[in-house]
Amino acid sequence: MTDGTTDLQALAAEAYIYGYPMVRNLDEVDRLARKGMGSVPPAPANEFSHGSRLADPAVPAADADRDTLCSIAHLDLSGGALLLTVPDTGGRYYVLQFVDAWTNNFAYVGRRATGTGEASYLLTPPGWDEEVPPGATRISVPTDAAVIVGRWACAGPDDVAAVRALQEDTLLEPYWTATEEPRGLPTHTYISDDEPALLFYEKLRTRMAAFPPAPAEATYQQRFAPLGLLDAESPYTHPGPELAEALREGLAEGNAKIEHAASEEAAEGRDGGRPGDHAHDYNADHFEVGTLKDPEWIRTDRDSARLLRAVSAHTALWGMHGYETAYATARTDAEGLSAAGGRS
Repeated sequence: MTDGTTDLQALAAEAYIYGYPMVRNLDEVDRLARKGMGSVPPAPANEFSHGSRLADPAVPAADADRDTLCSIAHLDLSGGALLLTVPDTGGRYYVLQFVDAWTNNFAYVGRRATGTGEASYLLTPPGWDEEVPPGATRISVPTDAAVIVGRWACAGPDDVAAVRALQEDTLLEPYWTATEEPRGLPTHTYISDDEPALLFYEKLRTRMAAFPPAPAEATYQQRFAPLGLLDAESPYTHPGPELAEALREGLAEGNAKIEHAASEEAAEGRDGGRPGDHAHDYNADHFEVGTLKDPEWIRTDRDSARLLRAVSAHTALWGMHGYETAYATARTDAEGLSAAGGRS
């Protein structure tokens, strides 16, 4: 392997760690639209889809919890703003978590953040400069694609109907004057599933162009030009052997680094720490309703934050800040046996 290939491989590994959260996030958005997730049925962009089932040991469901029902909406603001209306929950806990294309949590609506009364929010795309309707609070969305993940407190099976009524009263409506329809997720040049590395970097190339990050991160992206990630046309359909090898090896290296960092975080938890309290502190650029712009909750070292974001996307996609929720986990039982079987 030449020194040039080695350099490209290291750069490709760095790009994989950087881009993995967005690629994973938008792949899940696409899957939600086509197939749904557990008890959350498929839904098009700009419509809520609601879970209706609490967790039951007899019915495996990754989306279900014992005490909350889930709601998810994929936002496509490329056609204009959306008006979100939430009902009065009468003091019931709920949260609507706003996640941008890069998996940054940038807003929260709900009991902790905004109270439980009826309210309206205007969700606006980048560059939007029109008037906010009377009575509505603006939430500026940093990327045209985003996700709202809702959790509704539910006291048990007898409470499901009451929660379902609140879910159905949570509405998203178009608030744009343009006739242009939302564009949807960007399409990418066909790359065979037999070439997962090339497919990954092709998805990253198109999505980086469609959903620019904050200025500091946009400047950082320029370092990936030698990989073709800034090219207007795909370089991955017929890449040269040196580039192809660097991308394949770089993806493997980047994935190994994420796995290692995830295992270190798990070990910290086993040793009595609570890494989940700060597992989602990587947003340092965009703070809207309900977020805390406090140094305690911001990982200011950007290299560290990018790795943290990748680990979180890998282990807990769409997880919330520690000031909104606490993630209690148990990887072993009282005898030291792991959930996967065997002794830890």
